[in-house]
Amino acid sequence: MSNFKAFMKENVRQAEPVELKLERFAEPIKLRPLTSAESDLINDRCFKNKPGKKGRQERVFDPVAYNRGISVASIVHPDLNDTELQKSYGVKGAEQLFGAMFWVGEASQISEKVSEISGLDNALEDEVEEAKN
Repeated sequence: MSNFKAFMKENVRQAEPVELKLERFAEPIKLRPLTSAESDLINDRCFKNKPGKKGRQERVFDPVAYNRGISVASIVHPDLNDTELQKSYGVKGAEQLFGAMFWVGEASQISEKVSEISGLDNALEDEVEEAKN
């Protein structure tokens, strides 16, 4: 018989932040995995209404906004909500800071690492392998 207590929140191993060293910065940034609920909230924000056929509105998903959203939500250090850090880049808000602070290649590295530590890359690889067979 299964021991359901193993699934109780207090018995689940908590994930430690993962460091990602980006060449331009003296110290690594720290990332945490995202929960499914966090991903769902970000996902919901990434749909926009666009004019479609016959003037009807269509919901269109913005994958760039989703990748940026999960990246920003995952960064533990530095704190992207820190007003002093935002001032140093001349922006307001965590997402604007992310865009100003990281080069496109760095943003891609962050997004890939977040996907990896959150288990998103494993699911996709499994689906690809299953489709091949």
